[in-house]
Amino acid sequence: MHERPDSSENVSMKPWRPAGRSILAAAALLTLAGCGVHYWQRQGADVQDFQNDSGSCIAEAKVPRLGIAPEQMYRVCMRARGWERVQTGVPERNQFRGPEEVADFAQPPSPTEGQNASHTDAATDIACRGPRVSRAAGVVCHPR
Repeated sequence: MHERPDSSENVSMKPWRPAGRSILAAAALLTLAGCGVHYWQRQGADVQDFQNDSGSCIAEAKVPRLGIAPEQMYRVCMRARGWERVQTGVPERNQFRGPEEVADFAQPPSPTEGQNASHTDAATDIACRGPRVSRAAGVVCHPR
């Protein structure tokens, strides 16, 4: 009498590998779909308008408030002044950088950061902000 082979003999020893690769590929695509840096824009505003409003909002955000993070306070303040927060890879001339993290409030980024970048430069910069495993092959990151 012939015995049936154990069902485990027909199963790959590492069934997670193809699925794992698919999941990583999907995660990379989703990450790239949401790529971009946040900027602030307001119709008719220039860099001086942004610097005035952003400076006032930074000062307001630095005042400690129970349960409200500085980034949240800054965003509320900027919206109250008519600014809209947008996400893009390469900013337009009317889009300006403001603080995004607590550390940025001590030394805010340049409002015009990224405006002279090409799409390739911006994509590389964005890729370099993420973990190494999520970078496409050939992306070279330079220390800041």
